[in-house]
Amino acid sequence: MSVYTASTASRVELRPDPRWFALFVGLQAAALAAVFIFPARLLILGAAGIGAGLALVLLVLYPWLIVPAIMASTALDITGRLIPATIIGTPLTGFHLSLAVMLVAMAFNTCIRRRLQFPAFELAVPLALYLGIMAISLTYSPNQPEATIGFMRTVALVVFLYATQVMIDSRAAVHMVIASTALVMIGTSILGLVQIVTQRFYLPASFVIAVGANAPRAVGTFHNPNTFATFLMVGVVLLFALLVNCRMPWWVTLLVLGSMGIGFAGLVVTFSRANWLAGLVGIICVLYLGKKLRYLVAVGIAGFVFIVAARQWIPFADHIFLRFASIFLFFREFGALGRESATARVYFIMAGMHMWLDNPLLGAGWRAFPVLFDQYRPADFPYWVPTKESHTAFANIAAELGLAGLVTAAWIVWRTVIHGWRGLFQIADPYYRAVLIGVLSLFIAFQVSLSLTADINNNYLWFFTGFLFAVLRLGRASEPA
Repeated sequence: MSVYTASTASRVELRPDPRWFALFVGLQAAALAAVFIFPARLLILGAAGIGAGLALVLLVLYPWLIVPAIMASTALDITGRLIPATIIGTPLTGFHLSLAVMLVAMAFNTCIRRRLQFPAFELAVPLALYLGIMAISLTYSPNQPEATIGFMRTVALVVFLYATQVMIDSRAAVHMVIASTALVMIGTSILGLVQIVTQRFYLPASFVIAVGANAPRAVGTFHNPNTFATFLMVGVVLLFALLVNCRMPWWVTLLVLGSMGIGFAGLVVTFSRANWLAGLVGIICVLYLGKKLRYLVAVGIAGFVFIVAARQWIPFADHIFLRFASIFLFFREFGALGRESATARVYFIMAGMHMWLDNPLLGAGWRAFPVLFDQYRPADFPYWVPTKESHTAFANIAAELGLAGLVTAAWIVWRTVIHGWRGLFQIADPYYRAVLIGVLSLFIAFQVSLSLTADINNNYLWFFTGFLFAVLRLGRASEPA
């Protein structure tokens, strides 16, 4: 028996296979010849084709590599519309293509791995019931075909949720989600800050003021400042959870802290009180779930210092301060001039409740609210507010899907929260536990945001719900048997 030791290692002679060496030399010679023979445009196309082929191979092997495209294409809410209107009236966006590539890559990956077992879909029953109630409402909805399009979109988002749960299957995939979220958040936040400084916006200031703002609001690449703020809230809460609950090298800590700071600045200039409040709730949940409530004082002091500094150096600082303070002065300022946005939200809830009382069990039909709103409009509703969309998700669900839809939606929320809560006591891995705290806090923060924006079809909501269950699975699998 031969013994291989460090002393003999230095005497080992490396003998590369001459065939591989010949192939390497041949490829170099072919590349050199192509430079002189073929036009530069053809070479670029050839290189692009090889790169695309390599990317497809990697996607089949690791479908989670599509995550950056999903994050970026969702953020490119306006500029990412490849076809403004298709035959069915909806735009074709980069997100649609990313989702299609994701599903195809996962299908090929499943075949290659001969995978026959898949993670349990914990939300299958309540989501199926919710879709069933929605499908029944299509038979009497007064807003066809928009209701049918909305139903099909919700079905696609349910598929997206479970596909995310299946796709995120390793620690590297979790890293990819966090890194992609941070990078896209940084890019869009910087754009939002530039919009505020230069006063150049994708939305006209006249529209923003019409819906209740006293100054233009940054929207990044999104169609609505609240949707933009929702994404930034996602990044801030998730990174904050990692910052306070996971030990990291000093340089990673600085990167996370810097990314979170840029995201927070972007969130501020959206002037979205809904997501300011949602972000605050998310941060408090992170501290509570991570048993770090002692840091709440430090967070409060940092916030106070920021407010004081903002009033001295940041454009629109007075508006930022007054808008934040108005969250806590809502009841006193209800109906006042300049508070039309908050006032209208209450009137939307009142209209939704009256609509629900007329259709208590199954509601008035999916997407019925904007069509029927004029019949239920309160007398004091600000007539100059242009929208007829409810800004409270659960009031909207009650009005359109009735008690059955409202109970089912509450079941979905409860089931998600209870699974995440139990997972905190089952996972010891510090990294997975920190991420779980972040996504669970984020899910709770989303409920606050939905109560004030009704953005129930937000891609990030469905993606990070699936991500929560994926982290639960990975965290439990990392524990010793």
